Amino acid sequence: MAFLLSYGAYLNAVNETGSDTGSGPSIMRGVILAAAVLTVVALTVVAVDSRQLRRQPAELRAQAAAATAHHPVRAHAHRYPPRHRLSWVFAWLGMVLILFVTVVCVPGVVDGIGYLAGAGRSGTFVPQSYDQVCGYRTGCSTVTDGILENPGGASTATTWPAQVPLGQSFKVREPVWSWGAGGSLIDSDGTAVAAIIVSLLLDGFAVLILVWFVRLARNWLRHHRQRSAPTPA
Repeated sequence: MAFLLSYGAYLNAVNETGSDTGSGPSIMRGVILAAAVLTVVALTVVAVDSRQLRRQPAELRAQAAAATAHHPVRAHAHRYPPRHRLSWVFAWLGMVLILFVTVVCVPGVVDGIGYLAGAGRSGTFVPQSYDQVCGYRTGCSTVTDGILENPGGASTATTWPAQVPLGQSFKVREPVWSWGAGGSLIDSDGTAVAAIIVSLLLDGFAVLILVWFVRLARNWLRHHRQRSAPTPA
């Protein structure tokens, strides 16, 4: 799940910026790599455990099934102490990755809503060169690299997600929150809506993870109180 979410967020960042360079896509590539490694390791562990379980005698497997029949099928990683420590550790790592991806993509909601609402300052984009961006399904398209100049005199390197004449500057809407996956130029209402939808989906998963953390903390406190309680004579 963490791998799919991080890869979707990376594709969204590339579609917004029109380029796979910059702070947002660079951060997402690192998250995707970490999630992919965790996915491969988790699948390997599951395959090895399943193979070792099948090698056990049928009588032993029947005894184990009878002893754990009262447990639910899934591991319930929010319980403490965990019954399956390995799945508990991987659940922790996956949830932390999803939260990190969500935090990085939060500016997407702010920038998308700001674009639709007409918020943000107007800057000047100076086209300087062309670049090719290729997507998995969309094919290759030409984008324009250049400099974004704001009224305060500062300038930043950015990309316009379309081909425009070089050297002919024009007014654009600056990002409301230029951090993480933000900081990219939005050229249409459709791009703004896509950024909002993807970011809100990630926020929804983050809320579920926070609920999971709350349950884990409550179970840990309950377990700590039970161990700290005096033993009756």
